[in-house]
Amino acid sequence: MTAEAAAAPRPIVFRDSGWWLFCLLIFALKFILLAVDPSPQLFLGDSGSYLWTALSGWIPPDRSFFYGYIIRWLSVSTDSLTSLLIFQCFLGAMTAIFVSVICRSIFALSFNVSCLFGVLCALDPLQLLWERYLMTEAISLFFYVTMLLLSFIYLKERRLWQLALIQVVGVLAISLRISYLLLVQAQAVLLPLIAFFPEIRATVQGCLAGKINISILKAAAIHLIIGLSLMLLLHSSYKYLNGRLSHRKPSYLYVTGLNLLAMWAPALESADSPDPRLATLIAEGNQFGIRDPGARGIQLYRAGYLVNRWRHIETNPAIADKLGKQTAMHALFRQPSGVLMLGLDTFFGYWHIDQMRRQAKYELGNIPLPDQLRSNLGRFFHYVPAPKTAKREFSILQRYFLRAQPYYNLVVLAPLFCAILLFLLPNRYATLLLIHSSILLGTSVLFTVTATVRYLQPLSLLLILTAAAFLNWMSRPRDRLLFTKPGKV
Repeated sequence: MTAEAAAAPRPIVFRDSGWWLFCLLIFALKFILLAVDPSPQLFLGDSGSYLWTALSGWIPPDRSFFYGYIIRWLSVSTDSLTSLLIFQCFLGAMTAIFVSVICRSIFALSFNVSCLFGVLCALDPLQLLWERYLMTEAISLFFYVTMLLLSFIYLKERRLWQLALIQVVGVLAISLRISYLLLVQAQAVLLPLIAFFPEIRATVQGCLAGKINISILKAAAIHLIIGLSLMLLLHSSYKYLNGRLSHRKPSYLYVTGLNLLAMWAPALESADSPDPRLATLIAEGNQFGIRDPGARGIQLYRAGYLVNRWRHIETNPAIADKLGKQTAMHALFRQPSGVLMLGLDTFFGYWHIDQMRRQAKYELGNIPLPDQLRSNLGRFFHYVPAPKTAKREFSILQRYFLRAQPYYNLVVLAPLFCAILLFLLPNRYATLLLIHSSILLGTSVLFTVTATVRYLQPLSLLLILTAAAFLNWMSRPRDRLLFTKPGKV
């Protein structure tokens, strides 16, 4: 770290008068809303899988496993799902507080404005709703905003322990939602490069003038190597643990190939498959609508369609998944534009109002629960869901979630707003926001079968932070240095 960085003052949000009162306000807001809408909610079959993990130790092949153990620790031991909801509301409050910390300590906004953005985050429909669900969203978002806060601090101070902690928190995030995987992996490479970019650029310019600053290149290389090494070590450990618990080979998930096969089904050709049986199945795809982008969810889940038919042909799950992944990746490398067009189709799905309204209602999970799940909820958690014959009604937060639909269209445009911000305020922080929003949106459209509002949750948090950074730019429009020096807010 440079002498200038070491000497630079570090604004600490805890010195602000009324800071602890603000924190108390956020916690009070969260728990008052919990009292108003206290009912646990389920989305099938994700919630059913997590509950079964909690009760039996079974590891789902298509989801991260850690959340099931959190349910076991918090709810099985207390015979109540309320303890889980309290924990999720607590972390939801911490997420909002961390947003305020970023606004105050990184974007140098006033205390009152920083608190305002914290309240906006606390009331974000994409955060509030999922605090009631037996889903990973609330807890994983807390780990994500923690990773983001640490990343901002690392860009500011460039300490190796911060880089190490970022990787630890990143693994915790993917242990809950595997959708963060590409972001965590990319950040291991990009974060040190962003942090040292001014010095690297100056060194390159010095090389052209015959002057080489070896010490800066050495420091950047050390940070990059340590970041990558920690990422590989921690991720290998995670895969080993997942394999150990699943009694399988180490892996992040065990149906990645089958998921990709369905997600990219319209782009597949029979020549993509190394297995003649799967090649024949793809060639016969017109029988089950393989070219229809809107049928990708059906190809993945419904009997008589692509994945189900392939599983009947290749009964070994590991081999079926491996061949499915090889086929999908061959289609990607053969014609990337075909996969990108499917991503664009998913992206434009966010702008089909009626389709999004139907999808949002589906995501609320207001469907009759299977008898076995109802029995487990009553036996182990003393929770009695509404009878199957009862009319399903939306809760207060569910109605709030549905009425906020116009806001979700803004969330989808988060990378565009980040790109505008980077043009106006070209510094490290804006660069990081653009990278995060682009990767998260890309993951949401390229690795899903349909436009899903739930996947926009971390993008909503980034949009709030982008708005805060815009205010930072408006408050000092003349301060437009290309990549501010370490230690400068």
